[in-house]
Amino acid sequence: MSDNSSLVAGLTGVTAIVAGCLASWLTSRGNAHAARIQVDTVTSAQRREAVRDTRRAAYLSFIEQAQAVSDELSAVEIHLNPSGIPSEELALVLNAHLDRHRQLRQAAFVIDLEGPSKVAVAATELRVMAGRLSTALTALTETASKENGDEFGEILHAYVRLFGRFAGAAAAALERE
Repeated sequence: MSDNSSLVAGLTGVTAIVAGCLASWLTSRGNAHAARIQVDTVTSAQRREAVRDTRRAAYLSFIEQAQAVSDELSAVEIHLNPSGIPSEELALVLNAHLDRHRQLRQAAFVIDLEGPSKVAVAATELRVMAGRLSTALTALTETASKENGDEFGEILHAYVRLFGRFAGAAAAALERE
């Protein structure tokens, strides 16, 4: 009987050691898996926040440039009258606008890269309208007529509407993130 007792004791000891090792191995695998999930979750959250911050900065830059164009050219529209604005004053405004338009184009191209597509489309529409403003302002500079002034005013109003559309699209995109 003592031989069986030793055998049972030996098998019980080996079983306990194997069970302990197996439990330890399973626990370490579970901990490693949980750590991987946690790292992936944190990394994903950081990536989303970085994208959101980059987009927010791009949108802000574009809005600043678009607002500057709007403010600058709204002042021209206010001063349009039947006698017109002196051509040298319009030439200065045109040069300043062309510089602002260049900056606006650069900001729009950044938004094309950052997305999302609805915001990029709204930025492109606004950029194109700013180009039309440049053309209308050039025509007004060359010939300060009522027709050119009216066309300039219409394009400026369309620009302001598109500016509002862009701001709405940008705000909606940031809310979704």
